[in-house]
Amino acid sequence: MQIYEKNYHQFKVALSFIGDQNKSSTVFLNNNSVQYEPISITKYTHIFRLYYKFKDHNHAVGSYALKPHLIYTLYTDAKLLEAKSLREFKTFDSSITEKISLNLRVYYWLKNIINKSYKYQ
Repeated sequence: MQIYEKNYHQFKVALSFIGDQNKSSTVFLNNNSVQYEPISITKYTHIFRLYYKFKDHNHAVGSYALKPHLIYTLYTDAKLLEAKSLREFKTFDSSITEKISLNLRVYYWLKNIINKSYKYQ
């Protein structure tokens, strides 16, 4: 449970870089941009995606994103953040080892984002 609590606090810091959390936003990180997409926002939960968006140097106006199959659920009442793969999100089936491994990778990714980011509006 401690990893979920740490991810919650780190995501609260990361989401503070986003001006309006009710619509898609972009935050630049070391010449790459991170795209934020809200899925559902209620009083007690905040479900969203967060992924890198890359510039296409071969085309003048192009950019592309590799959307990961990760969906984040922020539980504001319990102060927890859970990352799930799309398969887990749809089937509610996963092992505890997979859950811990995935959420631990998210923890290190978030830690890197927070240490090297700045606002873009």
